[in-house]
Amino acid sequence: MNASADKDALVNEIGRLIAEDDRANARPWQAYALIVAYDDNMRRFNGFAYDGDGGYAAATPTPEPLGDALDALREATRVDGKAPWQACVVRLVRDTRRITLEFEYDDPARWDITPQTLDAVAESARPG
Repeated sequence: MNASADKDALVNEIGRLIAEDDRANARPWQAYALIVAYDDNMRRFNGFAYDGDGGYAAATPTPEPLGDALDALREATRVDGKAPWQACVVRLVRDTRRITLEFEYDDPARWDITPQTLDAVAESARPG
């Protein structure tokens, strides 16, 4: 299997793990976003379930085995001589089964969630 196929398989596995996770699916959703951020090799998850009316609710999945798949993807997408991405937004759309990923190398703090930034970050992460 080539490197691109490995990455594709990891992306598909990440999507499957989210779609099957009880915590991520505690509420029905039309779209879903997971923000994964790494600090000093520690990872943080923040998940959002978006309903068909434009609302959202926190819906963070169980960390394992999803975290292992994300760690593997982080390594698989690493460019020689460069630091790995520091944050990733995984976006899913249920009806189309579409999954997209956005990697953040330079400004992972833009995905930090505080009481003041919660709504803005949830909107930025919303699948389009």
